[in-house]
Amino acid sequence: MSAAAPSPTLSHLNFVPVTRPGQVATVAALAHDIWYEYYVPLIGRAQVDYMVDKFQNPPAMQAQIDQGYEYFLVQRQLESGKQSDIGYCAVQEQPGRVMFLSKFYLHHAARGSGTGRRCMEFIEGLARRRGLSLLWLTVNKGNPAVQAYQRLGFRIAADLVMDIGGGFVMDDYRMEKALEVPS
Repeated sequence: MSAAAPSPTLSHLNFVPVTRPGQVATVAALAHDIWYEYYVPLIGRAQVDYMVDKFQNPPAMQAQIDQGYEYFLVQRQLESGKQSDIGYCAVQEQPGRVMFLSKFYLHHAARGSGTGRRCMEFIEGLARRRGLSLLWLTVNKGNPAVQAYQRLGFRIAADLVMDIGGGFVMDDYRMEKALEVPS
């Protein structure tokens, strides 16, 4: 596993590697806000309650970090010079020169402004610098982000229905994007 990337800036965005408990807590608080705002209309309150409680909390995130996932806090630089936390992402390198984009969530105020595209440029750049050739993710079939990922060059590779416990399933697409690796 490669060392965490420095905190590069793309158009006043900073991608801060999450390594300390306080940062994990910040990401979990963002997750709570984003999930309840965005996903309740998509998958319902009961499933959001379950998923936030099981997967989007500090112990679950720390366990993923301990297993080799890399979390990045996405911050926007304000005119005042201060940083505003606007989202987060998590990736994991996998065998076969592959990167799994496990989490990619933005606060509602950051959507629709090109921020998602700049975040994806960061993620793809990270994968390319490591010599990886494929980026994949899962996304709910009813999520409007499916079309956004397609515009970014991802293709639907598979239908996935995964039992996540608690009487819930994730009805997702696996989406993939081949990456050109610099020679």
